[in-house]
Amino acid sequence: MIHEVMGAIQAELNKFLKSKHNITEDKVLLSNLVNIDGTLAIQETDKIIMTLGNIEQERSKSTTGTYEQTEKGGFIKVNAPVNINIMIMFSAYFTTENYMEGLKFISSTIAFFQSRNGVFDPQNTPALNNVIDKVTAELLPMEFRDMSNVWSVLGSKYLPSVLYRLKTLPIQHKMNTPVIPYIKNT
Repeated sequence: MIHEVMGAIQAELNKFLKSKHNITEDKVLLSNLVNIDGTLAIQETDKIIMTLGNIEQERSKSTTGTYEQTEKGGFIKVNAPVNINIMIMFSAYFTTENYMEGLKFISSTIAFFQSRNGVFDPQNTPALNNVIDKVTAELLPMEFRDMSNVWSVLGSKYLPSVLYRLKTLPIQHKMNTPVIPYIKNT
């Protein structure tokens, strides 16, 4: 689920940037900024790096399971999905000579989310068809202290960046559970 949503947004953002800036190359890469050993994960420069920053549980949704009726009239127990929010960081990984270009692409990334009104669904993001009905994105404000902490955790030096929270992704695996027979009053 997470990989499908992030991949869909990456593809749509690349299309948006190509159209807006009349370019042919993909500018958005889905990647870590730093490898586990501390080396840079990205070899190409002049890109927007899309990184999963955090996963948190959405607490406002119900965690109570339900029962669904089977075709033969019995019932099966279905556990409620785990509803999550993901934080996605978009960082301008541009050379010093192209710093202003990096700022332009960060601004265009914000414009992309604004143009969708923060809503992604199968109508405006076809790759989400059969994945999720809707996901919403909100820009997360970060104070300097918070930003410093985020970059420390990522193990990288600061880059011009913007952070979005995508809400709500239901993660669910339906297991084969015993059928509870339907009982009739006689």
